[in-house]
Amino acid sequence: MRILFLMYIALFLSACTQTENGLVFGTPDYEKRSIDVSQTDLKILLKTKELLDGGRAWRKGWESGCSDVKKYNLYCALEKASITVMGEYVHRQAALQEVRFAIDDDYRARWSKHRLVDFNSHSDTAFKDVQAVLARALERVEGKLANKPD
Repeated sequence: MRILFLMYIALFLSACTQTENGLVFGTPDYEKRSIDVSQTDLKILLKTKELLDGGRAWRKGWESGCSDVKKYNLYCALEKASITVMGEYVHRQAALQEVRFAIDDDYRARWSKHRLVDFNSHSDTAFKDVQAVLARALERVEGKLANKPD
């Protein structure tokens, strides 16, 4: 009976996905890697890189929000870039999801609750890691755009 119970738990967990909302059954649409991207997503990622200014405008950690900051953590840079490009912030915008996926792929151990904030604040995260995540997200968005039928 115990083995059957453990097998049931293992099967259940294999069908779950870790998200910022905790462990959820199945894969929410916003966590699917096949999300559609647009030129807007490319612009958001490029603007994010510009805002971080090669690390000169990057800050580690999380302070109270993103308004009126002179230096940006990764989350605030993405938020500001989104507002600049789209006129609004959309939490699950494809550009931001691609950054989250890059964090999952290369730095999964550096977040537990909020990927963008936890990764940026992690003691092992340096600006080169933030650059690597943005580069991977840019590469994916550019690849998806290149393969998009006209």
